[in-house]
Amino acid sequence: MKNTNIGIVNLMVSNKLKDSYFNEKLIDESKKIAFDFFDVVKNSPILQLEFKVFNNMEDKYIENDIAATRYIDNNIKLFEVYTIEEIEKEREKLLPFISESHKLNNNDERIKLFNAVDNLIEESLKRSDEINVDSIHESFTYVLNHIKTQKKQLVEGVEVKEIDDNIIEIAVDKFNEKYESLNEDDKNLLQTLIKANDEEKSKLLETYKNDTLQILEGINKENTKDNVAKAIKKIKEMTYRKDNVDDNIISLYELKKEIL
Repeated sequence: MKNTNIGIVNLMVSNKLKDSYFNEKLIDESKKIAFDFFDVVKNSPILQLEFKVFNNMEDKYIENDIAATRYIDNNIKLFEVYTIEEIEKEREKLLPFISESHKLNNNDERIKLFNAVDNLIEESLKRSDEINVDSIHESFTYVLNHIKTQKKQLVEGVEVKEIDDNIIEIAVDKFNEKYESLNEDDKNLLQTLIKANDEEKSKLLETYKNDTLQILEGINKENTKDNVAKAIKKIKEMTYRKDNVDDNIISLYELKKEIL
C-alpha cells in the first residue's frame, strides 16, 4: 500500500502547489489539483480517517513511553473496521495525484514516518499467520521515537478537527492577495527561504542585518535621527530564531528596499 499512502500523496500535492507560485503558468493547474485532492478525501470515509491518523502521527508530541504507545495503538485500531482490500480500493482514487515530476526523497524523515505508519496499518489487518513481527517492531519503534521527539515547529492552541475544502481555497486567495505584485527579486527571496536550511537562513539574516545597518548608519538627517537610532537598535538585537527568521529576513529586505 506504500505507493499511495495519503501522507506521501498529500506531500506531493502540497509541494506542487507551493512550487507553482513561482511559475504563473502552473498556478491554476496546481490549485485545481489541490481542490480535487481534498474533494476526493472529503468524500471517502477511509481516506478521511487516513488523513486524520497520518496527521496525528506526524504532529503529536508525547514524552511518556506508555502514553505514546497507547496513542499509536488507539490510532491504528481505528482501521479494524476495514479490510486491506477496502483501503486499497479507496487509495486507487489517489493515483491521479501522484506526480512523477514531484518525486520525493525516500530519506526524508516524513516519508520514513508515513511509510512506517502505513506498514503498521497494513500489518494490523493481516491474518495472524501472515504478520511480519520484525516489520511491525521496526515501524512501531520509528513512529514511537517520532512521537516522543519535541517538534521544532508547533502551532499552539490549534488542532485540525476535520478536512474542509474551503481551507485550501482561502490559503490560495490569501497568498495571491499578498504576493500578486511580487517582482523577480521578491520571488527569488521567497524561493531562497523555502529551500534554505537553518545554517543558510542564519547567514542570510546576518547579511541583511549588515546591509541594512550600513545604510541606516549613513543617514544623518536631523529629523530622522531618533527613528533611525531605534531601527538600528532593533536590528542589532535581532538573533537567529527558527520560529521568526523568515519574518525578520523579509522585514529587513523590505526596509532595505524602502531606504535605498
